[in-house]
Parts: sequence; C-alpha cells; structure tokens
Amino acid sequence: MAQILQDRSKLVPLLVVSVAIAVGATLIILLTGDETSGGGSASSAPTEQPAQPAGGTGGQAPAPAGGGAGAVEIIDFKFDPEPITVKAGTEIQWTNADSAPHTATADDGSFDTGELAEGETGTATLDQPGEISYVCDIHPFMTGTVVVE
Repeated sequence: MAQILQDRSKLVPLLVVSVAIAVGATLIILLTGDETSGGGSASSAPTEQPAQPAGGTGGQAPAPAGGGAGAVEIIDFKFDPEPITVKAGTEIQWTNADSAPHTATADDGSFDTGELAEGETGTATLDQPGEISYVCDIHPFMTGTVVVE
C-alpha cells in the first residue's frame, strides 16, 4: 500500500475507482425505495384517484355536507398541510406529488396508506376525536399530525 501511495500514476486510478463506487452506491440508495414497506388495511389501501383540489389556503379541501374531506399533499419530502384538522368521520386523502415513494403511517396503527408512488393517493377515515401523529415509513424524518375534532 505504501508503494501505491508513493507512485502517483497508480494512485490516481485507485482514487477514480473509489469515487465512482461511492457515487454509484449513493445513486442506488437514492433511486431505490424500500420495497418491503407498505401494506395497510382495506379501508386505507392506496387508490389511484386524483387528489381533491385544495380549497383556499392550507391545502385543505372544502368540506361538503355530511362529513367533509381533507387533502394532504406529499411534496418536497413534507406533508402539506401540517398539521391537518378535520371533523370526525372525514375521509383524508394523501397524494404523493414527489417522484420518491412515501407512506402516511399512524404511530398508533390507526391508518396506513401503504407505499404510494408518484401520483398515487391513499385514504383513511378517522372517527375518534384526538391528535394522531404519523410518519413516512420510508423517510422517518417526514412526520405529520391529524387533529380530529
């Protein structure tokens, strides 16, 4: 090894190969998602429906008569709005606007959208008032809160 370090003509190719391996490994990690995450129940399985249009500020759709609807957009590795406040019995839709896959998974297990690819929507209906924290299982730094009134 000392001889390689002293002979620069041998050192440069070694460094180039090392950098190429590091860059390749980084790209593989960034471009592949965790294929084992996801799942969910029938009431919160991903659906291929378009997101509800946001009504006004905050990204929450207007509430129609008889329960209401909530919309959360997953964009730039964030949940928007954060937090979201809905009435009990409201269906909440999480739509992935990122190219990376994401989930919305309740800390208490009350809902899990499963893995959502770009453009996919997952839903959950929450009937009990309270605050529910959730996370993206693939990117644990992504957190959110649903406030059910």
